[in-house]
Amino acid sequence: MKHNQILDKLATRHLVESIEEDVARLVWLAMSPPADGVAAYAMPRLLPRWNCVLNAGKDEVADLYKQKTILALAVVLHKYGVADKAITKKALTAVDKLNKAVALSDGFFRKTDQIKALIESEPEPLKRRPSYRDSLTFYRAGDVVAIQLGDVYYAAHVHEILRFNEAPLIELYDAEFSRRPALEEVLGKRAKGGPYNDGSERVEKFSVAGMRNVPDLANQFVLLGSGIKDMPSSSHLKEAVGLYSVMDLFGLMAAIQRMFRNRKA
Repeated sequence: MKHNQILDKLATRHLVESIEEDVARLVWLAMSPPADGVAAYAMPRLLPRWNCVLNAGKDEVADLYKQKTILALAVVLHKYGVADKAITKKALTAVDKLNKAVALSDGFFRKTDQIKALIESEPEPLKRRPSYRDSLTFYRAGDVVAIQLGDVYYAAHVHEILRFNEAPLIELYDAEFSRRPALEEVLGKRAKGGPYNDGSERVEKFSVAGMRNVPDLANQFVLLGSGIKDMPSSSHLKEAVGLYSVMDLFGLMAAIQRMFRNRKA
């Protein structure tokens, strides 16, 4: 049985497309020198994003959506030459749960053994870097977005959409939350600057490729409000070195960790 035949039976085209875009982007980067192994590069970046679905409470994400997500992750990773023991184990359980709930078609049920056999088989490493979809975003200027990293939430303001609806230009608020914040908890917060070796913080904005869907199918980026004209104040920050930094959403995660790790006590 082929990967796409399994993925088609999940009847969640947009979920599969979102996972595949993330995996393809990371595998592409991992196959570029000097990355040290595809799985070693991709998994620590992929899981913090999709764990926002897998580890969410039942009142936030339905269990069947979680099962479809873990199965889609396992199949897409296998398709791109990556295997993860924990994901494989959970995906095998997900097949049984989906069948028990009669969540998918008879065709899925009849192919259960073949689906499990593919997931458990050794994936074939890719011989060349994969392509992935062109960058596109459905965010708009004035959006305020919550961003989850592990158990901590951050927030960002979308200043504008660059090029031809390709990437939002965002600026982070100087705030951390232990739960997803409401819009009123974010508005009025100052802008978070980027730390420099001299101890100063400067204005820092990011053009983020891959920050695409509203709602985000990985549940990591959540729209809190739209049409917000009041931008976070950056009057306390030094002037920016450049206009903005260009990165993908995985680079943004690393940037957030860098910026808030250097917070002064």
